[in-house]
Amino acid sequence: MSTDTKAAELAPNPVTIGVVLVLLTLLLLAGLGTKEWWPFTGWRLYSNMKGPTSGSYFAYRVDPSGEEHAVDYHDLPYAYARAPYILEKFPKLSAAERGGVCDALAHGEREAGRPVEEILIYWERRRVVPVGTKRHTKLLERELYATCGEERS
Repeated sequence: MSTDTKAAELAPNPVTIGVVLVLLTLLLLAGLGTKEWWPFTGWRLYSNMKGPTSGSYFAYRVDPSGEEHAVDYHDLPYAYARAPYILEKFPKLSAAERGGVCDALAHGEREAGRPVEEILIYWERRRVVPVGTKRHTKLLERELYATCGEERS
């Protein structure tokens, strides 16, 4: 069998190429035009509000004076960008894993030049109010979920 014959057998069917190009074009048009065309729905599935309130776990650092400061993940190295998602699983983590999360947050804050005595994890429920294209929140309730200090040897 020649190389040309093998290549012809492996080449996609022209009909398949056409269908894929049409679907990709429709997907692109729906996304750019923010249209909700079936089966290309769901573009705003996670960007629309699910309800008037939202609850999440938030990390705070306590400085030597006892003042609490919200951990700002944008000021930390990129490796910390997923920390809020890990905090959502905080209640399901083992004690060792929770300690590791707290130690990592404390380490990141210290590396950013901020003093840390301990890390506090709060459960906060907020009212979510859309204002234009932004979401503003108002704290409704706050409950201390965990207190942890960095492990020291």
